[in-house]
Amino acid sequence: MKKQLEPKHKRMVFIMWGCLILLFCLFSCNKLVNLGNEEVEKSLNQLELDDEYIPNFKFEEHRYISAYSNLYYKTSEIHIFCTVILSIRNTSLTEDLYLRDVDYYDTYGVKLESLIKKTNKVRPLETREFIIDFKDQKGGSGANFIVSYGAKNELRDLPIIESITIGHYGNNGFTFTSNSQVIQSQ
Repeated sequence: MKKQLEPKHKRMVFIMWGCLILLFCLFSCNKLVNLGNEEVEKSLNQLELDDEYIPNFKFEEHRYISAYSNLYYKTSEIHIFCTVILSIRNTSLTEDLYLRDVDYYDTYGVKLESLIKKTNKVRPLETREFIIDFKDQKGGSGANFIVSYGAKNELRDLPIIESITIGHYGNNGFTFTSNSQVIQSQ
C-alpha cells in the first residue's frame, strides 16, 4: 500500500525542486555571462587607432601572402572549397606593430575586401587573425592577401605572417601553410 503525501508535504517537495531548478538556471546564466565578458575582453584587445594616435614609422613593409580558398580536384571543373586563416604574429618582445592595410584579392588581382577599417595596433607577442570562410568562394584558386604594416623603430624581430588553408574531401582532411613574401620595404 502506497503512502500518500499530505498536501502540505507535496507543496514542500515542489518548492524544493523549484529552488533547485532556479539555482541551476542562475548558475548556468552566470557561466554564459562570464563567457560573454571574456569575448568582450578579447575584442577590446584588438586596438583600432585613429590617425592622431598613429606614430611616425621608421620601418614600413608590404607583404604578399597566398590564400588557397579553393583548389582543383581531378579536373578544372571540380573544386574543393577551403577555409583560409591569415595569421599575423608580432614576434617582438618590445615593439608594437601597426597594421595599416590588410586586403584580400581574388585570382585576377581584384581587391575583394579590406579586412581592417582603421590602423590596428598589435602589441608585443600578440597575434591577429582574419578568417575567410569556406563558403566565401569569390577568391578562387589564386586568391591572396597584401598586408602593410609599420613600426616606430627598426624591427629586430620581423613578424610571422602566413596563411593556413584548411579543407577536406570526403573523410580526408588537409591543412597547409603559405609563408609571406616581402614585396616592398622602406
